[in-house]
Amino acid sequence: MGSLLVILGMLGVIVGIILLVIGLIKKNKTKGGLVVGISIVAIIIGFILAPTSDTESSNNNKDKEKVETAAKPKEETPEEKAAREAKEAEEKALAEQKAKEEAEAKAKAEEAAKAKAEAERLAKLEALKLSGSGDTVTKKVKLDDGFVIIDATHQGSRNFAVKLLDSNANTLKLVVNEIGNYSGKKVYAIPAGEYLYEVTASGPWTINMSQDIPKDVSPEGKVSGKGDSVVFMNISKGAKTVSFTHDGSSNFVVKANDSVLLANEIGAYNGSKVQKVEDTSVYFFDITADGNWTMTFE
Repeated sequence: MGSLLVILGMLGVIVGIILLVIGLIKKNKTKGGLVVGISIVAIIIGFILAPTSDTESSNNNKDKEKVETAAKPKEETPEEKAAREAKEAEEKALAEQKAKEEAEAKAKAEEAAKAKAEAERLAKLEALKLSGSGDTVTKKVKLDDGFVIIDATHQGSRNFAVKLLDSNANTLKLVVNEIGNYSGKKVYAIPAGEYLYEVTASGPWTINMSQDIPKDVSPEGKVSGKGDSVVFMNISKGAKTVSFTHDGSSNFVVKANDSVLLANEIGAYNGSKVQKVEDTSVYFFDITADGNWTMTFE
């Protein structure tokens, strides 16, 4: 646009000069004067347009130079580059140090939480260990909702009986009722609360409790043992054939999850039954026996 105005301005000057010459030559004063006037106007317009266009063009060029200058990055001096790289290295080192400190703090917190949890677990296990000699009423113990495994022993020649009572001294379970030495496990479903034991014994005894699922959960299939025992088994959903054997002379009782009675016999036994399993899960079994026994789920 600027170049076009320059051309038009130059043409106006040229035309104005030509008209001026023609006007001077004309003998007719009126026509000559008119031509001279027109030529002067054309020359003035030409001179106005030409500088304006040049100025606009110059301004456009300057603006373009400014844009190009702004777009072109400034080259760093060696000193500036060294300073920038040193600053970036320092910032990177600080960021890495901060990340390291945060990671160490997190690891320490996790380790402390793990140690605290383990200490609480061991303290709870220790609180669930009872011992004594002869007839004893134990201290109260706190149990969580779920189940409790009771591992009891007795060294004596007479009756050994263990009753589980609630905090109001109501008898909930007759855990053990045997004569002489005893070592066995029982398991019961239980709500959260405080409990105690009434122990009848003629010698030293121990009662160790646990509320954790054992690590040795049996796969679905055959398990075996001797005497009073606790079994945890992973059983799939569906109709199952359950088989039992027992070679003792006294009670043989098997109860699942402290609710389903699977066997209730006296003396030696060999038999099977069908049991519907509603959900695939880990189930616990309380087995009362005085001899060798087997249990098979298939």
